[in-house]
Amino acid sequence: MLDRLQRAYRHRVAGLLFRKRVATRPERPLISFTFDDFPRSALLAGGAILQRFETAGTYYASFGLLGKKSSTGEMFTADDLELLVDQGHELGCHTFGHCDSWETEPGEFENAIAENRAALQKIFPGAEFQSFAYPISLPRPETKARVARHFACSRGGGQTLNAGKTDLNQLSAFFLEKSRDDFGAIQELIDRNRQAHGWLIFATHDISETPTPFGCSPQFFERVVRAAADSGAQIVPVVEALQILGVPVREVAPRRTRQFAILSRRTQGAAENPLVSILIPAYNAQEWIADTIRSAVAQTWEPKEIIVVDDGSVDTTAAVARQFESQGVRVVTQANQGGAAARNKAFSLSRGDYIQWLDADDLLAPDKIARQMEAALRAGNKKVALSGPFGRFRYRWYHAEFVPTELWADLSPAEWLFRKMGQNLYMQTATWLVSRELAEAAGPWDTRMLSDDDGEYFCRVLLKSEGTRFVPEAKVYYRAFRYDGLAYIGKSPRKIEALWLSMRLHIDYLRSVEDTSRTRRACVTYLQRNLINFYPNRSDIVAEARQTADQLGGRLRPPFLSWKYSWMKALFGWRIAKNASLYLRKTRWAASKHWDRIVFLLQTRKHDLSLPALSSAAPSEAASPEQHRPLTEKIERSN
Repeated sequence: MLDRLQRAYRHRVAGLLFRKRVATRPERPLISFTFDDFPRSALLAGGAILQRFETAGTYYASFGLLGKKSSTGEMFTADDLELLVDQGHELGCHTFGHCDSWETEPGEFENAIAENRAALQKIFPGAEFQSFAYPISLPRPETKARVARHFACSRGGGQTLNAGKTDLNQLSAFFLEKSRDDFGAIQELIDRNRQAHGWLIFATHDISETPTPFGCSPQFFERVVRAAADSGAQIVPVVEALQILGVPVREVAPRRTRQFAILSRRTQGAAENPLVSILIPAYNAQEWIADTIRSAVAQTWEPKEIIVVDDGSVDTTAAVARQFESQGVRVVTQANQGGAAARNKAFSLSRGDYIQWLDADDLLAPDKIARQMEAALRAGNKKVALSGPFGRFRYRWYHAEFVPTELWADLSPAEWLFRKMGQNLYMQTATWLVSRELAEAAGPWDTRMLSDDDGEYFCRVLLKSEGTRFVPEAKVYYRAFRYDGLAYIGKSPRKIEALWLSMRLHIDYLRSVEDTSRTRRACVTYLQRNLINFYPNRSDIVAEARQTADQLGGRLRPPFLSWKYSWMKALFGWRIAKNASLYLRKTRWAASKHWDRIVFLLQTRKHDLSLPALSSAAPSEAASPEQHRPLTEKIERSN
């Protein structure tokens, strides 16, 4: 009771004094999304959701928390500030040391504002904060008066909207975390704001799958943003709302887009950034292609171009892809010629200095390309191939498993090929980002490869490179169903022959850069592990494989069957045992796929979650939502 009385007293006193009134009745209602303290997740997850709706928010930063951990999670970094500016968000002031607005002596509080401004200008010279948010509590009257000298407006709390005559020195806000379990209260406030033609400012802290008591989940936040957009309100940062209301604003904020001044360290060189081409071959991918294109559109790196080549699909793949042409996506169709031919067509149409290959059912984390381009520009060497982590999933992105392997490292071409073949490893297609110089040197994709086309292609890329640079933050989500993709061999004669061709080329590639006892042993191991694909049906290929192993100084044994099928082999022979293993494995994978789809649809309906929130956190083994900070794709809502 005492605390409640104290809060009521502070609110009353702060609200009555040192007011700066402005009429708040815009032609369209206004809604702003603000984040206090600036946890990283607020930008990486919350900012990405706002980008999906083609808008931006206001981030109130305390620079004394930069790079630290607090009660609202891991705080922003210097690199996050660059991303914030790139995406057009507003950076607001929250004092340097996150001072309590009532408990801190007014002079000390004002000094904390000056200290925060000085920290800002070290990163963005000449920039100024234009809006402020009171940390922790409402201010003392004298503190409110001092803060008013420095900012066009200051935001508090109050759990209401701003309508009619509004005090710019103490704007009201609604903290989302207080209604995490009552979306109806939020919807009611949005409706009131529409009717009053007011200005509703939402506030929160972290946006996480496991939010702190001061934040909310990405699904909840996205639902709020969607409701705000559906209300017909203009969703704008605080400083832009001020301009709409006719409040004078100094145009010296650290923002890169919209109508505000451009004041970041990369400003002068922004127009000189290398163009990245995102190339998407597609065949009968109507179920996936929209999300894949959205993840490409959402890439924070600029400039970029996106080219989709529909390889004679008999479904609506091309029609779905064309819905994104208004966003600069180029869609080309051709008669069915195979994935390699579609990739070659896409490359021939591209203009990029760097190439990002992306299969039509996979997803990129929004900063995937940006992270790798930063590494590429630091290296200053176009002959270095950039790679990154990938996680496998079916429908539920949040169950993607990021399992590190020996290829997740900076490696020479010889060492990379040695580890790949000796340990039966691979890197997923979309993990790579390579310069056009490297791509042209490697030559076109081999159209004979009906399986393992990417494995063979990137071997040639590596042979022309000066090694790999692994970027752990550049994440890819690999939709792997195992049995119905290009990589699945099964009993297809053409795929079996293509795999054997790829294997022979792999061996030649490795021995061309290092022909030693260790690489020859790796080649024999590679043959042994893949022998099951040919045995016993293709005795001709089995004989060639054994002869190759003999030349390498090794010997191949009959392939191994697990105990589940060994008894079949003893009773009915190799062919029946192998066919049974293929059939049962395919059945198990199909059941797993359909179960995952059912669970995903149920969870989507429950949480109103239509798209994955992608992670940019460092990979871990068997990743989970708790282990990965989410990042949502930028997506055109109408699609």
